Amino acid sequence: MHNIPASPQQETVTTSTVENPADNPIENALALHRAGRLDRAEHAYRAILDAQPCDASTLYMLGVLYLQRQDIERAIERFDAALALEPHDADCLIDRGIAALARGDDEGAERFFSQAVEHAPQHALAHSNLGKVRRRMGKREEALASFQQAVELERDLFEAALGRADLLEELSRPHEAVAAYQYAEQLAPQDTRVLRGLGVTLNAVRRHTEAAEVFQRALQQDPHDIHALFGLAFATDAQLKFDDALAIYARALEIAPDSPTLHNNVAFTLTCLSRYDEADDHLRRAIELSPDLSNAYKLLGMSELRRGNFRHGWTYYEHRKTTPSGLLGYPKLGMPEWQGEPVGGKRFLLAREQGAGDQLQFIRYADVLRDLGATVDVWTSNELAPIFSRMPGVNRVLTNQPDGGYDYSCRMMSVPAWLCDDAIPNAVPYLSADAAQVAGWRERLAQAAGECKKIGLVWAGNPQHYLDVYRSAPLSALEPLASVRGLAWFALQKGAAEAQLDGLAHRWPICALGQLLNDFDATAAVIECLDIVITVDTSVAHLAGALGKPVWVMLPKQADWRWMMSGEDNPWYPTARLFRQQVLGEWTPVIDALRSALEAL
Repeated sequence: MHNIPASPQQETVTTSTVENPADNPIENALALHRAGRLDRAEHAYRAILDAQPCDASTLYMLGVLYLQRQDIERAIERFDAALALEPHDADCLIDRGIAALARGDDEGAERFFSQAVEHAPQHALAHSNLGKVRRRMGKREEALASFQQAVELERDLFEAALGRADLLEELSRPHEAVAAYQYAEQLAPQDTRVLRGLGVTLNAVRRHTEAAEVFQRALQQDPHDIHALFGLAFATDAQLKFDDALAIYARALEIAPDSPTLHNNVAFTLTCLSRYDEADDHLRRAIELSPDLSNAYKLLGMSELRRGNFRHGWTYYEHRKTTPSGLLGYPKLGMPEWQGEPVGGKRFLLAREQGAGDQLQFIRYADVLRDLGATVDVWTSNELAPIFSRMPGVNRVLTNQPDGGYDYSCRMMSVPAWLCDDAIPNAVPYLSADAAQVAGWRERLAQAAGECKKIGLVWAGNPQHYLDVYRSAPLSALEPLASVRGLAWFALQKGAAEAQLDGLAHRWPICALGQLLNDFDATAAVIECLDIVITVDTSVAHLAGALGKPVWVMLPKQADWRWMMSGEDNPWYPTARLFRQQVLGEWTPVIDALRSALEAL
């Protein structure tokens, strides 16, 4: 089996097997050809053709010889002559397709490979080469089917196995891609293409420890493999080993100091360590190297907002909508996007954000737009619709994306980017609970609490959040709060973390309400009946703040940008009191401060 050399831009496509013809006259030519004595083999083939000009096999082999020499036009001439005599010869069709690729004729190559598959449906190589050219042409689903067929016909056809894995990764089917790369790895355990692909997909499915091991294997072959270094750093970072990740990124930057992606990722890791000044330096370098790098602008925007530099922060943060994930999460709304134009007398759609906490925080701008003269409709989720519908500034709430009918639309978090005034509208409450539900809960909680102050508690956030292990606190760590007398505790916690209550039931009586809180309207009604809400950084913190209730927020060392860089207060929620870690992951001082604050009530 011959591997025809490819140009730097051209993927290698494999030729068919050179077989020995049965007739003796060509035996010598084939032996010379196999021995690499191409000049003598050419003369031998030509001599045969002088005597038998219509010998399709010899015409084909002479074409193969020219293809090996990269004499593409002469190869095509011989292949075409052979196919005129034997139009169903799959091997010749395959090599004719390779010649077409060599001259940049992808459509021609696809045609010849397709003909080879048609005439020899069991020819695995034909399916594999068809998959490769279709991948080049962007026909990824069709290419995947071709690679799959090739592997089914010939289980050890490595190029087809690798092509299948690569396409599954490109098609964002990472779990299938992991299995496909592992299959290809069995065929070629040391192939760096396999190791890179396997590492990337293991990272994508959050199997970061395994990904790190795979990238380490790749680096054993080439310690300067920039892709393996990047993948290893990413896997290490994802395991929250931030200092180790920075050391690996530093090695990568020595090799590729002008990589904007590396600078961006280093900045993210530095941000996780609260090393904001260093992070900003790397972000600005990334933007200098790649002025369209949306992720870097987004991170820099969050950094500026954290510092209170709102004008720059909002401008940079607009790039969140053009990051790879943002393009999926922020589809175009099909109507004019507001960019600060006068809105008096205009119909305005205030559109949802990706997170519930984001929407609870930024729905406040509905009142601002109303005061500017707009009629404001809000598009949001079903769980938020009832509570948003009671806002004075909201005309109507939609739970399905409208097709049109508005003068302007704007995402909730984009409104402040287009306002002339950077002052945060922080009059609270700007949300209200349903009065009937509040009345019902007030009676129930009063019976449970008696004369005690009623404290709501949330200790865990979204487990899918990248830094949830730091943002959430184990309920057991909060147990010292149980020693404060005169308090009745109510758990607003929802999800798997509710199970942590079982281990403390005898030492810390907490009334579990999570399963009764089916939406934010019910949660808001409970919060209205409480004296204080104590919570980690979750949507409940934003809901309590928007309701104007006292809310004490436990923050990790690397707090989200909206809680600013320091201090106990916050410009977004005047009734919030912030309890900050001083060391990442260390909750004990935070709990001690909370206990002292509760004792002082």
